[in-house]
Amino acid sequence: MSETTPKYWQSLAARAGDPALLERSRDEFAEELPVGVAAQAPDQSSRRDFFKVMGLSAAAAMVACQRAPVQKAVPFLVKPDELTPGLALWYASTCGACSANCGVLLKTRDGRPIKVEGNEEHPVSRGGVCAVGQASVLSLYDASRSRWPSAGGTRASWADLDKAVSEGLRKVAGEGKALRLVLPWVLGPTAEAAVARFLAAFPSARTVRFDATGELEAIAEAHRLTHGARVVPDYRFDQAKVIASFGADFLGTWVSPVAFTRQYTAARDAAGKREMARHWQLEPLMSLTGASADKRVPVAPSDMVPALAGLVNRLAEKAGRAVDGLVGVPLARVPAEVLDTLAGELWAAKEKALVVCGGDDPAAQVLANVANELLGNAGTTVSVSGGLALDAGAMTVGELLTEMEAKQVGAVIFHGVNPVYAHPKGEALAGLLKDVAVTVATSDRLDETASLVRFHAPDHTPLESWGDAEPRRGVLSLRQPVVSPLHDTRGAVESLLKWAGVELSSHYDFLRARWEAEVFPRANVATGFQSFWDEAVRQGVVVVLPQPAATEAPAFRPESVAAVLAGTAAAAGELELVLYQKVGLRDGALANNGWLHEMPDPISKATWGNYLCVAPSTASKLGISDGQVVEVLAGGKTLAVPALVQPGTHPRALGLAMGYGRTKVGNLGNEVGENAFGLASFTNGRVRRSALGARLQVTPGRKPLALSQTHASMEGRALVREAELAAFLANPRAGNEEEGGHGGGHPLSIWSGHEYKGHRWALAVDLSACTGCSACVVSCQAENNIPIVGEDEARRQREMHWMRIDRYYEGEPDAPRVVHQPMMCQHCENAPCETVCPVLATVHSSEGLNQQVYNRCVGTRYCANNCPTKVRRFNWFDYKHTEPLKRMVLNPDVVVRTRGVMEKCSLCVQRIQEGKAVAKREGRELRDGDIRTACQQSCPAQAIHFGDVNDPNSDVAKLARSGRAYRLLEDLNIGPAVTYLAKIRNTGNGSVE
Repeated sequence: MSETTPKYWQSLAARAGDPALLERSRDEFAEELPVGVAAQAPDQSSRRDFFKVMGLSAAAAMVACQRAPVQKAVPFLVKPDELTPGLALWYASTCGACSANCGVLLKTRDGRPIKVEGNEEHPVSRGGVCAVGQASVLSLYDASRSRWPSAGGTRASWADLDKAVSEGLRKVAGEGKALRLVLPWVLGPTAEAAVARFLAAFPSARTVRFDATGELEAIAEAHRLTHGARVVPDYRFDQAKVIASFGADFLGTWVSPVAFTRQYTAARDAAGKREMARHWQLEPLMSLTGASADKRVPVAPSDMVPALAGLVNRLAEKAGRAVDGLVGVPLARVPAEVLDTLAGELWAAKEKALVVCGGDDPAAQVLANVANELLGNAGTTVSVSGGLALDAGAMTVGELLTEMEAKQVGAVIFHGVNPVYAHPKGEALAGLLKDVAVTVATSDRLDETASLVRFHAPDHTPLESWGDAEPRRGVLSLRQPVVSPLHDTRGAVESLLKWAGVELSSHYDFLRARWEAEVFPRANVATGFQSFWDEAVRQGVVVVLPQPAATEAPAFRPESVAAVLAGTAAAAGELELVLYQKVGLRDGALANNGWLHEMPDPISKATWGNYLCVAPSTASKLGISDGQVVEVLAGGKTLAVPALVQPGTHPRALGLAMGYGRTKVGNLGNEVGENAFGLASFTNGRVRRSALGARLQVTPGRKPLALSQTHASMEGRALVREAELAAFLANPRAGNEEEGGHGGGHPLSIWSGHEYKGHRWALAVDLSACTGCSACVVSCQAENNIPIVGEDEARRQREMHWMRIDRYYEGEPDAPRVVHQPMMCQHCENAPCETVCPVLATVHSSEGLNQQVYNRCVGTRYCANNCPTKVRRFNWFDYKHTEPLKRMVLNPDVVVRTRGVMEKCSLCVQRIQEGKAVAKREGRELRDGDIRTACQQSCPAQAIHFGDVNDPNSDVAKLARSGRAYRLLEDLNIGPAVTYLAKIRNTGNGSVE
């Protein structure tokens, strides 16, 4: 790296020192002022223009001082016993936003769910919540949800729909035609019991399972081959000393990222354990997990199986065992020394090693199973018996299509899936549905599949329904409704039971009866069932004895390896397409959720839409730049998308996110991005979403990308710091030799200083723990009523998030290292914003908070101009919140801001005041940990700590005194209240320079 190249850089333009970027970074405002003061040179501006600006500010001040419209509050005639106005009610439940089924606490105010938080008593997720889980509360109030059942496109009553569906199903069964129930792989034990009752009622019925991304299906299929059981194992990253991930984004989207993040940070707690698990990541695209790796190796998609085969071959040699089938696998184009070193480290750790694999290729998953078998880690870092057993007799969508083409299917019911959108043969499925006599969907809206069926029986959202889950064998998590159904919907389990003729009054009765008959006997408690049930509902989770059949691990079957590897072939083309999930939108099921669209992708920092990730070397070769429209040909289809030059991408790899291009999801999500599912290949009944031979055509068209970080600049300052594990163990201040922590700062100051006689609130952020997952960003948005600004405003650099995750690269563009840094208002002791505000709208509190008084602010933006960390947000528009349903998600403890004011992080002052009020009512002192900010409570990695720095025994005070602690821009003497802890890597190089 040359002397002029910055050590850390946010974009390729910044790394190259692009003069245009540097010029833009010096311009504090994205647009000029609307009068001549900004349009002319200072010596040419007129006195008249100056007074125009001042007059505008004065007029804004007068408007800001006017009274708001009077709104009358209607009190309860008879107040419910459990409801106290102004106080929140909390319910323990289970998140239904994805198949991980994390434990959550749901906050309600006046009967309205407004916030999702983690359940610390849940033994799997342990208090963490991902961004998708945080955003699920907004989907409850989605106006695009179906509001009633329908038949033939017209509104119907539930009684009429049930009669028509039941009669149709009986007729199909009487004719001997097939009845198919299309479901996701993971439903929950009670829902699976309802499916079993339905199948028992119709002998010709079978289940068809569909996984839009293919990863769960591939893992389960591989274990069917190697262990004789269709299982997704229980992976334990916290027990591992060496982790080798082949394309598995286990911190972002793979299987259960919240649980894995908590385990991962526990295994890499260098400060607490004085040791740190080593993490290797081999992948074609830069992922959230790859960004945290100690050793990351870009690998072409077609080289994943050969690389795994090479690793297995080396492990087999060390174990003195032979593995059949490896001879026919093409040689990996991964450097031999990489596989040699990785195999050596894994073998040294043996049962404390873990190999995981992402993607939808069963061959790759089988090789990962073989590697774990050779290492002997069963029961330590991998537990097949403790994992999630999937439907052993399920059909695939490919088999369903074959039956439908043969006119053998008389009825199809879709629940929780949308294959018309997410399957590469979706168009064919749509055409074949016309010839099926009975077609039913239970989706919450008329999506791409539901809009084509005859009967639509809309399901509740997870926040409106009962249910359960088993994220780990023996750990049962309950889901309870926290609000009455907002529309005339009904739980899908209840619908299936009614159509099967089961005489039960409700889903709740079926759930409770099953728990009494099957779960309670395994609970090993002395109390009766009623007490057990009440406690389970209160805690949201119980741990019971596993089913007897799961007590022994299935035996490994080495003979299966050769058969699954027989068809492995080398790459056919120069470029290969990878369809991947983004951390926010996943498979697109929540594509009408504005919080997820506007959440910057942790790696690309892009919002609103997908794009083709291209390696810097490939982009240079083909003449591609950011925003240039390219045509991708794969799977027999062509798609035109904008390109994004993404560091860390393998030169032969092209990445395109799934989950976009929806056409029937809602007004907000329709036509955002392009549908990548159509580019997947479908051969021999199996879908492949990676290693697809692709052709690329560059077009002259351009589509600007809504990037959220490229307009900020580090400007050569040491905002992020890191060190190698060995150096840190030898010197606690390694990589952080400059003075840090609270009380550092400049010895000379014109400030008189502030006196804090009581509390002084502060944050500490551990960069070693932070993975950049952005759960905190969405949590902050939900807590503080931050508006969605839309794609156009995001392109104009007008995003409103109160906190951001800065992503920095270090090293060469083809294989850089990544550091994530959460950035919020620093609540400076000597705050530069406070000195320049002409109306005292930003002031310092007696507890160390930099406070924003909204009704004083006149929008001069002087404070934003003077803020060195660029964390203040100007509200350009009066976001009306005109949709009645979406208004229900607003937090009544936080004011909804109006146009023309500056806003920023308040360290959740409303939570501070609530915590103090609770302690006062209980007649005790405020304890450390009583108050948790929204960003802190959602963090799966526990990277954010909040507390009173005046209390020397508080966590935040202890962290501020640690050797890794430093504060930003100490040379400016701003005195931030936020402490950062330097990142530690276990690279084995001795130092991170």
